[in-house]
Amino acid sequence: MKKYLIFIIACVAVCLLPFAGMAVWPTTASTENKAMSEFPSLSDGGNLNLNFFKELEEYFNEHFAFRNELVYADAKIQTAAFHVSNVDTVVYGKDGWLYYSSTLDDYLGNHRMSERQIYNIVHNLSLVQQYVEQNGSAFVLAVPPNKNTLYGEYMPYYNSYLVDKTHNIDVLAQKLQEQGVAYADLLSLFRSEEEVLYLKRDSHWNGKGAVMAYNCMMDALGYTHKDYEDSPVTRAKDENGDLNRMLYTFYGEKELNYKYDIAQEYDYANDVKSVEDVWIETELHAGAGTGNGTLLMFRDSFGNTLIPLIANQFEKAWFTKEVPYGLERLMEQHAPDTVIFEKVERNLSEYIKMPPIISAVQEKIPKDVEFLESDTTISMESLEYDADYFKISGSVEKALLENETDIVVGISGSYYKAYHTGTNDYEVYIKKKNLQTDTVEIEVLTKDQNNYRLIKQKRIEEEGKCGAFK
Repeated sequence: MKKYLIFIIACVAVCLLPFAGMAVWPTTASTENKAMSEFPSLSDGGNLNLNFFKELEEYFNEHFAFRNELVYADAKIQTAAFHVSNVDTVVYGKDGWLYYSSTLDDYLGNHRMSERQIYNIVHNLSLVQQYVEQNGSAFVLAVPPNKNTLYGEYMPYYNSYLVDKTHNIDVLAQKLQEQGVAYADLLSLFRSEEEVLYLKRDSHWNGKGAVMAYNCMMDALGYTHKDYEDSPVTRAKDENGDLNRMLYTFYGEKELNYKYDIAQEYDYANDVKSVEDVWIETELHAGAGTGNGTLLMFRDSFGNTLIPLIANQFEKAWFTKEVPYGLERLMEQHAPDTVIFEKVERNLSEYIKMPPIISAVQEKIPKDVEFLESDTTISMESLEYDADYFKISGSVEKALLENETDIVVGISGSYYKAYHTGTNDYEVYIKKKNLQTDTVEIEVLTKDQNNYRLIKQKRIEEEGKCGAFK
């Protein structure tokens, strides 16, 4: 009986240790990309906080003692004994390789984008390029490939479930070329190299891959730039990758990475804490650079390693992670000579779901257009992401759309090329100050190889004095 009591007491003590240990050894740092919660208050603006216990549970789950150590121990057991990840966001591959689980569908060929969806991305980007170039700036798109698009041989047993070995980016690259969208072809660049240029336990390229990607982007723009091929380079085993931290917290094995000895020839023009910041401004030192003017770059985490390279080449540069892209607002504010879009392959659908915010590009249509009544819908409202714009949007009857049918929207006699925001959806953005009227006549047209058809008309009247239409 006594030995059972000792066992029970020991079990209870182990269970209580994470809670009791918070008094002396709370978890104060997390490897997740978010702020840790604070201890909840019983009151909420003078009233009883009805979410107290829910918030307390969240606080405990993040702060209990030895949390990171216990997570690490569990991860080591799961990967060593069962060769699987204990974290939903990470796939454990062969030879210790780690991948983002969000790339699985594209890798396996599940939910492959349709021809229409691929065309919609290219169409939207062509409108962006047209807008940028009409405003006197150069444009280029860069798409860093998913890690398993390049190095799928280290993926685990999922290979037996492959539906289609063609990736979205393969089809997209061909369509971008066909439509004349300026494109830095990172996919072909990395596939042409035998050396592995992504990190084993990180979702991004290594230091050498970053330099190669930078050179590819500058070459695509046709700009003179330093290529850094002769820069001193060393390898140090000090890289703690993002996937490594997700799986093993702070205790995962670090890996080798390339370290280039490149002088920083610019200063930060705003309060920058790290290259992870959402908004970064840089300005070249006097006499430095290669005369490439100013740059506006929309980027994601792949841009972290590009910033030190690119900022050395432009007199002023503005780097932003905002989504959706406030392109028109920032171009009006900064008047950049160059605009770069950089977005990783796994997030390409954002160019459909949340296209860059610009006033719609105008379209000329013939006087006599065939009319075909349809079930197309039309609505008009303030744009959620920027209240200075109206958004005219809706859905076109699917039967009226081929893979490469364009959608045009008429607004009180002027016609605009619409964004394609789904398989058969559309959006047009118009600045409110440019639409000073109480009644708006909306028309929706389809365009197939310069053959236009009017498929819907609607009159929308202003409701009240708030700029709302019905």
